Formats: sequence, C-alpha cells, structure tokens
Amino acid sequence: MVQRSAHFEGLPVPRIMFEHHRFVGCLKALFVAVPCAALLAPSVALAASKDKAATALESRAMQTDYLAADFKKAEQGLKKAVALCGSSSCSSELVARLHRDLATVYSAGMKQPAKSKAELKLALAADPDVQLDNELATPELRKAFTAAGGHGAAKSEEDKPAEAEKPPESEDEEKKEAPAEAAEEAPSKSHKNWLSLHFEQDFLMYGSQNDVCASYGSTEAPNYSCFQSGSQFGYAPGQSIQPGVGNHVAAGIGRATSRILLGFDRLLSPNISVGVRLGFAFGGGPNNLQGAKFSPLHAEVRGNYWFGSDPFASSSVRPYLSLSAGVAEVDGHVLVEYYDANAQKGTLDAYRKAGTGFAGLGFGAMIPFAGSSGIVPELRLLELFGSSATAFDLSIGYALGF
Repeated sequence: MVQRSAHFEGLPVPRIMFEHHRFVGCLKALFVAVPCAALLAPSVALAASKDKAATALESRAMQTDYLAADFKKAEQGLKKAVALCGSSSCSSELVARLHRDLATVYSAGMKQPAKSKAELKLALAADPDVQLDNELATPELRKAFTAAGGHGAAKSEEDKPAEAEKPPESEDEEKKEAPAEAAEEAPSKSHKNWLSLHFEQDFLMYGSQNDVCASYGSTEAPNYSCFQSGSQFGYAPGQSIQPGVGNHVAAGIGRATSRILLGFDRLLSPNISVGVRLGFAFGGGPNNLQGAKFSPLHAEVRGNYWFGSDPFASSSVRPYLSLSAGVAEVDGHVLVEYYDANAQKGTLDAYRKAGTGFAGLGFGAMIPFAGSSGIVPELRLLELFGSSATAFDLSIGYALGF
C-alpha cells in the first residue's frame, strides 16, 4: 500500500502541478519572444527610416519642383520615393500619397491623363481612404479621382461645416459659379515675367550691283562706301577704277553686324506676351566722307504668340511666332575686286549701310530647364527702312522667369 508523504499532507497537489506547468510555459514563451523582438527591431527601424526618406523626397518633389513648374524633376523624385518604399517598406498611407502626387503631376503638370488615372488606381489600392491635396487638385483630377473610386472631401475642406449648411443652389447659379471655382482651385503656376539676354547675328541680302566703289571723279553706288588701308577710296588723285571688269557685287546673303540685347517680356495670357529689347550693335562700317556714321543703338518692341495649351505650365518646348518693330542699323561688309588705271588688280573693303528703322517677323522657341529658365533660339526676317534693305538675324538667348 502506498504511503502518502507527510510533506504533502493537506496540500492541494493538483493545483501545484498546474502552476508548475504554467510557469514553465511562460519561460518558454519568454525565450522565444526575446530573440524575435531582437530580430524585428531592426526591421521596424528600417521601415521607419524609409518612411522618413520617402517623405523627404515627396516634400521636395511637390513643394519645390512642382511649384517651380519643373514637372519632370518632380516626377523623378516621386518615382524614386516609390522605388524606395518597394512593396512593403513604407506605410500604406505614405505609398498612397506618393501615387496620388504622381497623379497630380501627370494631370495638372504634364498633361498625361492616362498615366494620372493609373496612379490614382494605385493610390486607392494602397489606401482606399486617401484624399486629394485640395491646394493642387484641378477639376480634371477631381473628376478622375471620383471615377477611380475615390470618395470624401479633400483634407483642407474638412473643417468647413458652414458650407454644408448652405441652401441648395439652382443649376443656373452653379453653372455661373463653376468657372470662378475652377480658376480658384487651379491657379497657374507659370511665371509671368521673363528677363533675357540675347546674342544676335545679322545677315544682309545683296542685290547684283555694278560700279560699287567710287573712281576719282565719280561716286559709289547708293548706301555703299569703299575703303583701302582705312581710308575712303576714290576721292584722291590716282584712285581710278577701269570700267568694265570688276567693281561688282553679286546677289546673295552676307554676314553683317552683331548685337547684344537685354530683353523683358510679360505674359498677358497663357499664349500672348509683349516685351522690349534694348542693346548695342558692333561690326558696323567706318564713318565716310559724306558724314554717315554707324549707329549702334538697338531698341524694339515685340509681341509673341506661344503655341499650345497653357505652354508655360508645361515643361515641354514652347514654340512661338513674333512680330517686332524698332530702330536698328544693319551694316554689311564685302570685298570688291577692281582694276586700276594701269590694269593692276586690287581689293577694296565695301560697306553697305541699311536701316535705321525696321519691322520683323520671327519664329523661335523656348527650351525650358531647371523650372524657371530657358534657352531661346530665334530666326527673324527684317525689313529695314531709311536705307531700304532686307535682312535676316539668328539669335540665341537665355531667359529667366520670375
């Protein structure tokens, strides 16, 4: 017969065994939980760091690049943030915001609605409760957001209960107010004022001309002056030119004066700008005995028509057509061969003066970069008045918007 130990006499043995097993179970759980926590801590810290880095990229893309109309750079920054987050390294709310911001860039900035719709779907898949940024959302983006399944008001409008209490308006009143609301929701981010610096090279058109330079006892052709060794030729004894061969300018186009111009343009509408250009020309002909002096002053007014829908809100090339008028002189230089009284061949520097007023028709483009800057090439046809002539000029400029 088994004897009960006196040590356990009167003690609740089953309960003691139960407490013993529970204590052992807790120890096992502790040994498992501590290593797991040690392994999970770096992952949590890494996820938090990626959230912080991605948020910084988002802030720079939307608050700096997007507002400076550098939409390509904004797109690149947001794509970099999405790639950093990957499939699970950032919070779903942050991933949704990144796709929402990409949709904003594609819709309002780059005019690519198909890409915008795709990004909205990705944003809503990451977080069905994601909202548009009311300060940046356009009517087109709102419509696409609703079509993609988005719902609710934008965050910046959550604290406006007074608007919900307004009595319903008639359809006519809503239609009248719709354009004003659209204008308030989507203000243009483009710069209105542009300061520019240009280098311009002139090319003068020549018609076929005989007896260009003066011979002693006769005068040169209209608007021409001929020089030899820095002195005007044909007005001293012995400076004679044999008639017939030589002393001729063929028809064509020749390089003429060059000029540096400072310009200012103001956008009156998304497609129309007006401006002025002031500067100085160089490379003109020397003073002649008839008292004609080269005038280096250049002053013009101009108007541009910019092609496209709101071209300054886009980062694409901006072509334009320009009309201009002002004061300027274009002097051309050609070499003229002649034969003197002894049948000896010589060469004279012939200068043709044209201007001093002009009207111009030009075609150019602004090639934007860095958001608020652009390179501006232009080709222009000029009709010169005073000393009548036709000229072309080719210019290259740098423009800065503000």
